Amino acid sequence: MEKTESEEFSSESGNFIIDFPIKPTLRVIDNQIGTDKYKIYNYQAVAGQQMIYMAEYIDFPEYIMESWDKDQAYSQILKTIEAKYRGVFKLTKKESTEQHNLEGIYFEYSLNPDANVPRGLKGGIKGKIFFVGNRSYQLTYLGEEQELIEPFLNSFRLIK
Repeated sequence: MEKTESEEFSSESGNFIIDFPIKPTLRVIDNQIGTDKYKIYNYQAVAGQQMIYMAEYIDFPEYIMESWDKDQAYSQILKTIEAKYRGVFKLTKKESTEQHNLEGIYFEYSLNPDANVPRGLKGGIKGKIFFVGNRSYQLTYLGEEQELIEPFLNSFRLIK
């Protein structure tokens, strides 16, 4: 990611700009649905203990996006988030959102009182998901409540 004149970060390959609090690192993760392989591009900035900012994008195989409606696609990503954290968090809020001519969903996860929560883990997860064609953009903050979350989530926009 490159720093912009406005002190935000841009991803040319991801075609977006976002205001990370510090320079993120990129991890490219190989993934697969059936026989179709694709990559997850995950930008992550760890701003302190239990303060993790992430922006990732995935170019899903077109037939998958054609077989899902938007609600199914959002639900699949939300289920994947829950599974990723092994049920430690549960979905507590999901609502429509719009920003910079993009329509998507805003979501929140809270610690699941019925789960085996790791000792010392605090906070929750807040994020947004947007689809542009067969590409999903997922913005996520994991950690304790703090003032940089909303500016981070609300800063996301496409370059063109």
